[in-house]
Amino acid sequence: MTSHNLAVKLCGVLQSQSDEEVTAREWRLVGQEQDGSQILTWISTRESKDVLNIGVYTNKTKSLKTLYTFEEKLNIIQASVNSSHSLVVYVVKDIPTVANEEPIYRPYLVAILPDKVTGPEEVEEQSTKQIMVQYVYGKSNKYSPGIRNDRFILFKHLECIKIYRTPMFLNECDDGTDKWGFDGIYPEPETIVHVFSWAQWDCVNQVLFYIHYRAPTQSFAEDEEEKSPTELTPTLSALQFHADLPHETVLNIPLSLPHMPGAHGAASACGSYEDDPVPLRVHDCSLDLYIICDQRGMLCVCHHYLYKPLDDSTSSLVLDDVDLKDSGVNFAYSVTLLHHGCVVHNVVPDLPWSLAKSLRPSYTLYAENHLLVHIPMLFTHLIDISPHHEPCCHIVMPSESTESGPSLAPLVGWGPHTMVDLNTLDIVTMNVAEKDLAATFKSDTVVENRLGVLHYLVQHEGNTDLAEDLISWLCVNQNDGLGGLQKVMQEYLVGTTYAVTRRSLPAAAATLMNWLPFTLHLKFGDVKAGAVCVSVSQAALWRSAVAAVVLSPRQRVSQFAEDAWTRLWAALCALAAPRARLQPAAVLERLRVSLHCYQPEALSRSSTPLSPTAAPLAPRRASFAAQDAFPFVELDVCTASKQEHVIAANLRAVSVHLMRESNNGSAGALESGIHALATRWAAAQLDASRALCRAALKAAAAIPLPHQPRGFAYVDELEPSHALILFKLLEQYYVSTDSLAFPLPQGFSSFFTYLGYKTLRFHAFAQYVHRNVFELQIDVLKAIIASKDDDSTCTVNNKLRLIQLVGEGRGRRALASWPNKAALVLRARDHAAALLSGVTAPARDHHPHRPIKDTGIAALPSGERLSPLDTFLDLLTAKASLNELDFNLIIEATLASVQQDVTV
Repeated sequence: MTSHNLAVKLCGVLQSQSDEEVTAREWRLVGQEQDGSQILTWISTRESKDVLNIGVYTNKTKSLKTLYTFEEKLNIIQASVNSSHSLVVYVVKDIPTVANEEPIYRPYLVAILPDKVTGPEEVEEQSTKQIMVQYVYGKSNKYSPGIRNDRFILFKHLECIKIYRTPMFLNECDDGTDKWGFDGIYPEPETIVHVFSWAQWDCVNQVLFYIHYRAPTQSFAEDEEEKSPTELTPTLSALQFHADLPHETVLNIPLSLPHMPGAHGAASACGSYEDDPVPLRVHDCSLDLYIICDQRGMLCVCHHYLYKPLDDSTSSLVLDDVDLKDSGVNFAYSVTLLHHGCVVHNVVPDLPWSLAKSLRPSYTLYAENHLLVHIPMLFTHLIDISPHHEPCCHIVMPSESTESGPSLAPLVGWGPHTMVDLNTLDIVTMNVAEKDLAATFKSDTVVENRLGVLHYLVQHEGNTDLAEDLISWLCVNQNDGLGGLQKVMQEYLVGTTYAVTRRSLPAAAATLMNWLPFTLHLKFGDVKAGAVCVSVSQAALWRSAVAAVVLSPRQRVSQFAEDAWTRLWAALCALAAPRARLQPAAVLERLRVSLHCYQPEALSRSSTPLSPTAAPLAPRRASFAAQDAFPFVELDVCTASKQEHVIAANLRAVSVHLMRESNNGSAGALESGIHALATRWAAAQLDASRALCRAALKAAAAIPLPHQPRGFAYVDELEPSHALILFKLLEQYYVSTDSLAFPLPQGFSSFFTYLGYKTLRFHAFAQYVHRNVFELQIDVLKAIIASKDDDSTCTVNNKLRLIQLVGEGRGRRALASWPNKAALVLRARDHAAALLSGVTAPARDHHPHRPIKDTGIAALPSGERLSPLDTFLDLLTAKASLNELDFNLIIEATLASVQQDVTV
């Protein structure tokens, strides 16, 4: 969060425009316009006398123009200027000097023309009700090229909202030039709203939001009790102003707001007005409401309030009792996300009354997909309101204890995320830096907050490098147990796959992403931020009522124009048909059934699942390239790997799900689009799995150096403690990946199995094998069988148990590579049994056998005595031809069994 002062900047601008010493002081921001200009007042000294100046500053051109100078100091609380900077309307608030008297609001108009300046003229009679004025921007020559029909709105709290027209005429002068003139006469104003309790002007979108009362309709929120027909309901409406068309009502939302004043202007709980010039709001302190509207069709209604829950009731009590104030109150703010049809409730319980009453949240759109809520001295809250998916997460970042100040107001024309403190004129740029996200992730917080940070980095920022670093840090610092790390890993896999696929898709197939998973564990929940706990919950709005609150495009004054309200209408209509997103559990269920029939040696590698597509895939990042420093070689030596089987299963599941949903819904996508999406989805799954594996290996310091070997030799060089740590981390990675039916990198299964064999006791290793966690492929089976630890009988028997668990083909190949006397005996017996039974003997193993240490042929019967080996060979030669008989194998096996005590 960076800041600088607007008053200091403007003093420098004034000094550059004049050679005299600048005496400007007491700067005050009193308004801002659609073109990004701000209206300010300041006190200066002229001829030893203090005068009040009102001017307009445009940050784009760094120009400050003085519009009018008052000879006396006035308390101008709000002002507005037309687009040509020729007419200024402002409001003066007179503060009474006598106790128990109410302030007086007086609106004025000043015409500033090159040849004539018309002094302040009172627009309307003074009133104790709050009055504000605001010019409407738009096309100026509506009726004819010689007439400027500028309009300004006058707000009078609890009474009316009027539109004044201030026509200006183009007069021809004697020298042949044309000059605009204003005669100070304007027609009778038009009353557009009769009674309202709250109003806000959106200068960027030229929309007027206001709250009025009407007969109750169907409840807008679920599980809300119905009101009696005689009770009026507060309703939020919106008037959209156009440049050359009449204004129109585009929104009507029934509200459920606590502590609302009466329908006919009953006294509020506080009895004083909040003078908010930026953004322009007309209300008293009994209702703190703020609306954010975006051209993409997003609408957020933000409501801040304090309440005290009762012990014997579920209702709340208005804070009029001093004892209740002293005992602590709940600081709450709710955000209605109309484009998602839900309300997000946020509560900070048990705050001291003195602190809670001084806090006002600040709201602004951040990075196009988040709503940033800043609570001074407490925390900064990021709520995901992205239009690409349902609201699912939030991030709470604690603020520094020294940070203080009132709420901030958004500033137009100063760049994104720029806000201003109306009291000090400090301009603050709201920035969520990487270090702040990393500090929040590493703090003592709940796993939901970490998942929110991960979702923000992966899906909205595309910063997968920082996400991988945070996962590596969490692998080493698992303070909340194994479940937290596995949730983070699973969220990374699903989120990265969704983000990479969406960015690489063509625009025509982008709507198909609505049926694919974007999250797994994200949900709104309670989050601890420092010493403060933020309770967050979500409530759905009635879908039938949501579609009726916005004016349909056919009812608009311009049916073919596209703006924020037509996009909001489309978003609300989409809510009527809930999206059935594909769940990884459904893919896993089908995959586990097929894995029972999975035989790596029987599948063909010719059926490549990632078939080519017309649209090229997005290029991989450098960190996804083939030169990743994995400690294993990314190559499966078996005929078909499990990775290929898993990828094929995901391809089928995604394609079938998209075809079914697009036919039932309104997507209507072509098969080519579905094929492109499924292909990209499978490729993104593999990339995400490899990236997550790299993060786990980095945490275990298992990234090999260039001079170090890879594969099984790398495991043999590890220290036992280091190997155990690496195995435990890779085990969590395997569980996270396998539970989502994601493919593993090639070569990982064999490496993981060999690492488990070297790390675990054999009975535990055998359990992993029986549960299909360890895959005894031929390369790892040969490495285990050929390892130099077969001196003990127990070790030999363990290896023989592993050979019995694999298929017949892999078992013979493993025995052929095992230079042990037990292997010789088994191979000879198998060979002899095949010949004696009349079955065609297996292909002869032509690999040279390791010589057996023997004491000579004298160990066998000789001389006149009949040799058992000769008798056995005679029997074999009688059953089979000499070409099928492996004499060397049988002789070596017989010598080994006769000369030494071999237990088979």
